[in-house]
Amino acid sequence: MSVRHLMLRLISAVAILLLAHPAVAGGELNILSWEGYADASFVKPFEKMSGCRVSATYVGSNDEFVAKIIAGGGTYDLITPSNDTTMRLIDAGAVEPIDRNRIPSMNDFFPIFSSPPWITKNGTLYGVPYGWGIVRLLLDADAGLDKPDSLAYLWQPKLRGKVAIWDDVEAIYTASRYLGFKNTYDLSDEQLQKVKAALIALKPNIRKYWATTGEMGTLLQAHEVLAGNAWEPTLVSLRKIGRHIIDVVPKEGRSAYSDSWMVVRGAGTNACVYQWLNWVSSPKAQSLAHAVTGFGYSNAKMPAELAEADRRQYEELGMTDPNVIKTLDWWQLVRRRGKYLEIWNQVKAQ
Repeated sequence: MSVRHLMLRLISAVAILLLAHPAVAGGELNILSWEGYADASFVKPFEKMSGCRVSATYVGSNDEFVAKIIAGGGTYDLITPSNDTTMRLIDAGAVEPIDRNRIPSMNDFFPIFSSPPWITKNGTLYGVPYGWGIVRLLLDADAGLDKPDSLAYLWQPKLRGKVAIWDDVEAIYTASRYLGFKNTYDLSDEQLQKVKAALIALKPNIRKYWATTGEMGTLLQAHEVLAGNAWEPTLVSLRKIGRHIIDVVPKEGRSAYSDSWMVVRGAGTNACVYQWLNWVSSPKAQSLAHAVTGFGYSNAKMPAELAEADRRQYEELGMTDPNVIKTLDWWQLVRRRGKYLEIWNQVKAQ
């Protein structure tokens, strides 16, 4: 075989390898997500092994996903909306179906995250479940109040000026359950007026409507408030510094969110997209993400990657218990979200 012939064969073999493994050639991945979902601790390993460069833009609300994707506010490959928003994007044709055969780690997901209704339409999957959490109802154990079993504790006169809740329509979900409504995400005008009245009745107890969980943690740590709602990181961080915080499990139930990676329409041709989806679905990557956010994650094998103390804490919060997961009131699409926001703004303006 001539040297020239040998060189041609070698060049051909290299070309085939590059086509079979496009990550070697690199690429770019543009993400629109919540802060913490593109942290360097797991982005850097991905970039090193894939050759893809990740660029992230963060949002502060689910409505930003809709505004930026449907209204064309930027060029993104992947987004991470929550389960009360995902169907808006699916119905608008803004995202494309997921090829789960290219994401083998999905086989290890908790059953609820295998093909959840909030990202499935006509039997087709449009997202890869990722971070999730429970809206925790917290109470300072040193407040001298009996351990509650109902959302009604938030309305106790003893808590006047000592409650903080999230500045979000989630407050409407909470009040809906407090009032015993079963159609939380599809309330009638009459029900919304009752919810509004309940939330206005709660206002004497409200010290602040918080914007970030860090803000809620500061309020509890400084004893400015004694009760309210928050995510897991707030509860965990306070307990780590020795604060005795009760994680209330109200009889009316607790709501839960699930964020999913969704592929913006047309972005599936980007070779970096499925490499990222496969990476962030793995137990290792999700354990790295948990260390940053403190959230729950979709892969049932993720806790095994955690340090013993973190794994024990994760289990104590019920994040690995299928029975806990099944009892949660998972956020759903609110068709009249504009009306809900109108009611919430009216409450705050009172």
